[in-house]
Amino acid sequence: MADEHSSLSHMILDRARTSPQRVAFRVRRGDAYVDVSWSDVSPRIEAIAAGLLSAGPVDDGACISIVGNTSMASCLVDFAALTVGLKTVPVYASLLPEEVGYMHMDTGAQVIVVDDASQLDKVRAFRAGFTFFERTYSPADYTARAKVVVIHPAGLAPADDWESLEALEARGRARHAALEGEMRRRVSLLRREHVATYTYTSGTTGAPKAVIQTHDNMLAMLEDVAEAGMMDEAVREHGLFLFLPAAHSFGRMVEFSGPFFGAPLVMSSVPTLAADLAVGRPGFFPAAPRVFEKMMAKITSAIENERGLRRKLVGWALGVGRQVATRGIDGKPLPLWLAAQRGLADRLVLSKLRSRLGLDQASVLLSGAAPLRVDVQMFFLSLGLTVLEAYGLTETCPGLTINRKEKVRPGTVGIPFKRCVLKVGADGELLARGPNISRGYLNRPDATADSFDEEGWFRTGDLATIDADGFVRIIGRKKELLKTSGGKYIAPLKIEAQLKQHPLIQEAVVIGEGRHYCTALFALDTEILAEVARREGIPADPAHPRIDKVLKTLVAETNSGLASFESIKTFRVSPGPFTVDGGELTASLKVKRHAVVRKHAVLIESMYGAAESAH
Repeated sequence: MADEHSSLSHMILDRARTSPQRVAFRVRRGDAYVDVSWSDVSPRIEAIAAGLLSAGPVDDGACISIVGNTSMASCLVDFAALTVGLKTVPVYASLLPEEVGYMHMDTGAQVIVVDDASQLDKVRAFRAGFTFFERTYSPADYTARAKVVVIHPAGLAPADDWESLEALEARGRARHAALEGEMRRRVSLLRREHVATYTYTSGTTGAPKAVIQTHDNMLAMLEDVAEAGMMDEAVREHGLFLFLPAAHSFGRMVEFSGPFFGAPLVMSSVPTLAADLAVGRPGFFPAAPRVFEKMMAKITSAIENERGLRRKLVGWALGVGRQVATRGIDGKPLPLWLAAQRGLADRLVLSKLRSRLGLDQASVLLSGAAPLRVDVQMFFLSLGLTVLEAYGLTETCPGLTINRKEKVRPGTVGIPFKRCVLKVGADGELLARGPNISRGYLNRPDATADSFDEEGWFRTGDLATIDADGFVRIIGRKKELLKTSGGKYIAPLKIEAQLKQHPLIQEAVVIGEGRHYCTALFALDTEILAEVARREGIPADPAHPRIDKVLKTLVAETNSGLASFESIKTFRVSPGPFTVDGGELTASLKVKRHAVVRKHAVLIESMYGAAESAH
């Protein structure tokens, strides 16, 4: 494919110049979404860019961090920084001060932009010095050369160490004419091979690593997404739903897809997701599997509360939808009788369920960042929604494979994007090549060397198989294989995925490394627990005998499909759900297996050494 854009910066500037009337963003204003065109935001991007360059001595290609939640304003800062050749470093809002500080020291960020007062407090904390992974950083290591820019300064007392984004933007407008030549000079230097951004891996073990992502990496990914046919006219009309943080490569791809495809970015957030979907009704909805699981759980829980004829009608409609979806997967034509039933089921039930979710205009639902359960995918396909599972890593910016709309194969992560080449190594690890793959990690030559084999193939760290049609199936993480004391290797992800099929289970962690047998630690979904308790007329207590019986049944059903050495002998339930703040989850909501084992050591040890008949 010919290079359409010479950099992300040129892509943004070209979109603003060639499509001024296209909608750039849809933002929530009260009970409705309001369209904001490129002609509205283009002057703001230029003013913010000038404001950043006048904030202090900012070197060519310097790093600017953006700390906090994703919003239209944070996207405008991101776009503005890129258009003057700055490297952007998105940082999760949920990280601790020392983690945020480490990322600033690691990249040498010269400008810091934060969301609000709580994020400014983190900057004030880390610039005074901190210790992270046994290394101590002093105030002398602080590299920022300007005041911290605060996007939403509500409640902040005036101080010499910060300025509002509004003030920066006003200064940029005033100085734009004087800086216009410098702005053009900086963007003229950019090429696809230059670094655009550093995106940190989640850091499930050890210090996070800054993945080097070039303009070419990101543009190649966007070009391959275009070739895969996901972004149709429905997406361009109804928009791309953006609630994922920009610090997650999945969210960043969506952010850049807006200007690349000329589609509106429908802005949302995790806390307001359901309400925003109901109003925004996007054409493209990307999410981690957990979001789809919770949506399915709410629908199925509501169905269980129905009685009589209505419940039978919903069950019939979903059954028809499943038959239609199954025939579509198998490539079989619909017989006339089933096509007629589908029309009736859709009119009476399925269309209403899609509308209830706010997905009645959605052309594509994209699942990534973790394995999507087959039963969840089939549920959405049964509703008449095209949910596609993709696969990739931060290092692949972020995709390697995707199921295509015309050919979905549940249980797989699809086939490679056009310019991605995959193979399975001798030890079962999936290896990859492609223009979207990062060149490595900032300041981590050893980690970079370890990520590529002697022939230059990128090591994904995932165990996989590739079938005769090119569909990839992920088996588990290479480094997360458990080895029992009997010498048996076990892939915990496969077992955990089975256990998590029950809506009560928020997370399941299989324990067994160096042990005689495997056990499981459950974290329960508090919303579903409350719903089950109301329906059953019992307290919302994980230790209640009725809940315990449900969990025992789930374990028994899972064990029926496992070899004896990998079956779950007993289980425990954590005192509460796993959270980012609690340390069990990364900012991208992946389980920190080692952290869970450390934090819940007493609970885990109670499953070993005592009589196995405890459960």
